[in-house]
Amino acid sequence: MRALLRPLGRPERAYPSIIVAGTNGKGSTAAALESILRSSGYRAALYTSPHLVDIRERWLIDGEMIDPHLLEQSIELLRDAAKQTSITPTYFEALTLIAFIAFRQTRCEIAVLEVGMGGRMDATNVVQPMAAIITPIGIDHTEYLGSTLRTIAAEKAGVIHRGTMVLTSNDDSRVLAVLRRRAAKFGNRFIEVRDEHDTPLPGSFQRRNAALAVRAARELRKQLPRITAQSIERGIAATRWRGRLERLCTDGKEIWIDGCHNAHAMAALAPFIRDRLRPPRLLVFGIMRDKDIEPVADILFPLFECVIATEPYPPRSAPAADLATLARSRGIEAYAEAQPQRAIERALRSGQRTIFIGGSLYLAGAAVQYFDAQREERAEKEQRGEKPRAGHR
Repeated sequence: MRALLRPLGRPERAYPSIIVAGTNGKGSTAAALESILRSSGYRAALYTSPHLVDIRERWLIDGEMIDPHLLEQSIELLRDAAKQTSITPTYFEALTLIAFIAFRQTRCEIAVLEVGMGGRMDATNVVQPMAAIITPIGIDHTEYLGSTLRTIAAEKAGVIHRGTMVLTSNDDSRVLAVLRRRAAKFGNRFIEVRDEHDTPLPGSFQRRNAALAVRAARELRKQLPRITAQSIERGIAATRWRGRLERLCTDGKEIWIDGCHNAHAMAALAPFIRDRLRPPRLLVFGIMRDKDIEPVADILFPLFECVIATEPYPPRSAPAADLATLARSRGIEAYAEAQPQRAIERALRSGQRTIFIGGSLYLAGAAVQYFDAQREERAEKEQRGEKPRAGHR
């Protein structure tokens, strides 16, 4: 990354950055903080992953997806740097480099960067961030990050650099010990965030994410004086993070879409499903084969009367037939429908009034795309004076 950034003129140094690491909640925390910064009058940029529908979602500049022409220009500049250095970046490295280039080209005043995986060796970790925000850490990506909570926490702690303020919402003593040790090495300020803040994002765990963003904004006021109590409130109220407990209604059915993708995320989500989603409930479920699927099934499947298994991203997806068998082994009615659109349509035809679609961000993306297309179709028909199809009002 550094070798490729040099011929580009070190674009990551053109603006201050805030880096967000962790296992779950990174995206919503980053989105909330970016919204606060924008509400405070800063030209803020946000880099997140993965995208749900359009790759341009990964780069938001002043609240808008990257302009297609700017994206092309940034790719060309990256291609030139790759030729000069004879280095071919990986896919994620290329996307991260595009972020650094595009944010400089549009004269962003501050960037919020979501770590892709881990932290220490992540492509985003070439910046010297004003603040390192670390969301709850759990067991995930063990083939790359290690098999214990401490080793994974050590990888995440790699985003802590000298002069970086550290904020975390972790409450596991093992994780906190690792993070504190890294912060102490540089004499950095270390802040544990315990209080919660009201947020438009549903779910108690989202309140924790919002609290982390709010505390970070408050602590950054010395360096970013345009942040006020009022702009923090406006920013939180305006936060939108698609595919994360996104709710919609169609034909009397309540649909929830969430990109929960590991046991840690499922454990945080389960109380919300149990307490807030009216039974009987149907689950449309798909997950990547490299995840630890059994613990996820143990947490999630018992909350539903029926499971429709699908494959949102073949060949990486776990086979739908295997997932359906897993559900049946737990005494739950289950069906396999490999194509996500067909799985969603089967769910909509069912008798259940509450449908939850989740297990993978790829599935959340497929669901968002499906329902957005339905919404656009209805709008076009209404403009032509046609009646909408039954079941899609």
